Amino acid sequence: MNKDFYIDTKNEFNKFIIKAKAQKVIAVDTEFLWRETYNPILGLIQVAFSRDECYLIDTINISDISAFGEILIDNRIVKILHDAQQDLLILSRHCKNITPRNIFDTRRAAGFAGLDHTISLAKLTEELLGISLPKSETTTNWTRRPLTEKQVNYAIDDVIYMCEIRKILLNKITQNGFVGWLNDEMKVYEHDKLYKKIKTEERYLKLKGIKRLGPIKLKLAKHLAAWREEEAEKKNIPKTFIFKDNVLLKIVHENPKNLQDLQKMLLLPPKRLKHFGKDIIMVLKRALNSDEDLSSVLNDMKFVIKGNELVKLKKFVIEKAKEFNIATDIIATRADLVKLLEDKKKNNFRNNQLLNTWRKDIFDCFFKNNL
Repeated sequence: MNKDFYIDTKNEFNKFIIKAKAQKVIAVDTEFLWRETYNPILGLIQVAFSRDECYLIDTINISDISAFGEILIDNRIVKILHDAQQDLLILSRHCKNITPRNIFDTRRAAGFAGLDHTISLAKLTEELLGISLPKSETTTNWTRRPLTEKQVNYAIDDVIYMCEIRKILLNKITQNGFVGWLNDEMKVYEHDKLYKKIKTEERYLKLKGIKRLGPIKLKLAKHLAAWREEEAEKKNIPKTFIFKDNVLLKIVHENPKNLQDLQKMLLLPPKRLKHFGKDIIMVLKRALNSDEDLSSVLNDMKFVIKGNELVKLKKFVIEKAKEFNIATDIIATRADLVKLLEDKKKNNFRNNQLLNTWRKDIFDCFFKNNL
């Protein structure tokens, strides 16, 4: 293990960036806190060039790590991560909202190697290398300094074996004949929209159950979700600290007219009711009095699957998954299949994510023979 592994000054960081740019493959992970703030607090970036050369970048002492984005966007360097999306999203925001390139996600890759596509890094390391990783620091505070020896060891363990794991996975995937599919799959991390913040006024579209709302209640949900998002960002707290999604929908369904009505619903603790209650009522009234018409949005969301189309499609995916020895969810989730049938109904396959990847040949076959 290299002695200069801990980087906590700008000068050391700049030297590291030069070293990293000379690599063909690097492993990356992050440690952060996101329990009590609106945005995550990045505490550490771990990087490994090999089992013998690892680095910990102290992002508490180094406030500007935007130069790390130069590595993330360098298409000549493979960046290995496990379950990459959240790490990449956080890193992107700290590196001037860049879009990473040439990502290798060991979790996704495991699914093409005949392994569990939801496997943890610890289980994957044990499965492929016979090495057990400790789990003692999974809930530690990564913003405190100095780091303990256990924290340092835990952080290094998250990247030290990743280059070897990638080689083993690639060998298995090559044997299975899925390298082309794998390379196509990893392109998902190169989509700009993955790193764009959802517009405040579109937050309501992520609520589960809004398809069952009528146009008026949908309008209430839109305004209330937008207000909650703005309030959470302003106060730098998670939006669930104001109220959770199920509470939001209950408020929308009841549409309380005053503070007393809201209090009778028994949805908010007294302190939160006192702090946010008047604003909630004001937002609902403002939404109700607006001229906004969301009927067309609702029509676009509502999609009734006729007959046994979804059943046939799910059965087809299960059969293909068995044929290729990969998990059904790697080919498509239920939501993916519903969206596919919806796009078919609208004759709008152009932007469907299933038909713009390696999955196209699979589903072209299905539509040719079944629908």
